[in-house]
Amino acid sequence: MNAEKNWQQVAERLAENGWSWKYRNFSDRNGHSFHMAEAHDIEGVTHAVFAESVTPAFVALEQSIKAAGK
Repeated sequence: MNAEKNWQQVAERLAENGWSWKYRNFSDRNGHSFHMAEAHDIEGVTHAVFAESVTPAFVALEQSIKAAGK
């Protein structure tokens, strides 16, 4: 399974469980990329994580939500 499919599957699971999500990619002036995945639910609960690539960002986001008992 390729990396793009992995993050998309995590995003689908989040959406199926009532989470809205967004993804952003930032670069610093030295060209280093930062990837942020963020999700929030209808109650206003928000989780955001940063990683060095998109799939680990979404995996960490899903883990953060699960660890919070959501």
